Amino acid sequence: MTPILLAALLLGANAFDDVFLKANEAYEAGRYAEAATDYERIVAGDVANPVVFYNLGNAYYRQGRLGEAVANYERALRLRPGFTAARDNLEQALRASKRALPRPLPPAWERSLLAWHYGLSYRLAWTLGVLSWLLMWGLLAVRLWWPLRFLRRGAAVMAVLAVAFSSSAWIKAHPPMLAVVVDETVPVRFGKSDAEKVRFELYAGDRVSVDQRDAQWSRVSTVSGERGWARNDQLILVGPPYELPALNGVQAGGEPSA
Repeated sequence: MTPILLAALLLGANAFDDVFLKANEAYEAGRYAEAATDYERIVAGDVANPVVFYNLGNAYYRQGRLGEAVANYERALRLRPGFTAARDNLEQALRASKRALPRPLPPAWERSLLAWHYGLSYRLAWTLGVLSWLLMWGLLAVRLWWPLRFLRRGAAVMAVLAVAFSSSAWIKAHPPMLAVVVDETVPVRFGKSDAEKVRFELYAGDRVSVDQRDAQWSRVSTVSGERGWARNDQLILVGPPYELPALNGVQAGGEPSA
């Protein structure tokens, strides 16, 4: 698992380029915890970049922290669905987990009506939606002076495409809450208390959907429909917003802690 090194081309000329290069150097030298800390500093500065998440996933994987690795590969793929290296490394990390639990599925209506959109990024879906709307109105405007039937049909096709691409962009901008287990074994309970009976167990790297969450507990569901309550400190949200483990001294959404 080799990190991607071209910081200036990927992050732009900003204060995080030096941190990115420093993290890459630490990774190449085998100092994976140090590399992870520096990548986390970039994420804590509100930089959401698929390459940073990919490299951070690699740094976690090298430390044997499968949950954090899986979460960051998932983040990279949400931002860039065609990121082949992140997809390959995600599959490798899942194979190293205890049971390689599949990701929870989207709703049935989305899988049937929008099956085509999973390979699109948010930016591409949004751009195609805007272009489709503009073309629709352009065709309708031309038809005012040149009333040909094919212009009306073309405008109708563009309207359908605009709705489809806009729906795809909206879904990508409001993804379902996905979490990854970071502890080796996590009990999922019937209620929000450590005294509640354990319903089933999850393992490091397992991915679950979250439909309720408070300060301490999340209600999680697996791909098979099992549901219960797990402690937040045993999970990491894929995001956005992007949670960061406190173990490396960085808090999400802020500066590195002292």
